[in-house]
Amino acid sequence: MQIRDFRQGGIFFARLDHGADIISQITNLAEKNRIETAALCAIGALSRAELGYYDQLSHEYGRISLEEPVELASCTGNISMRDGRPFVHAHAVLSDRTGRTWGGHLTSGIIFAAEVYLQELTGLPLKRVPDSITGLKLWGEE
Repeated sequence: MQIRDFRQGGIFFARLDHGADIISQITNLAEKNRIETAALCAIGALSRAELGYYDQLSHEYGRISLEEPVELASCTGNISMRDGRPFVHAHAVLSDRTGRTWGGHLTSGIIFAAEVYLQELTGLPLKRVPDSITGLKLWGEE
């Protein structure tokens, strides 16, 4: 188990831009405010979205493409550093007009309307490095 101690930094609320990609907007928010590590929550609606799921046997991501309007019923995650840039790692639950839901790693989504909350965490930044067991880039030492 790896544990890091942080202090609370800035708190940011942002209304994201209609028609933009949600992951890019959150990444830009982090870059503009020099945020290297943060916790995040988001709510809203997306015109379309893509979720990913990690196949633990093949070590590859599968994709779930949703080409319809969906509610961003829940989105939580974090920001850490990956390849020298802020990296948004977010998981989401999306729902359609009938209440059917999908969940997974949020890889992209075109914003209809969305709000995000970022809690910056100060201290030694979390950096993602390759993990030989999972095949993922996880927090670790370079």
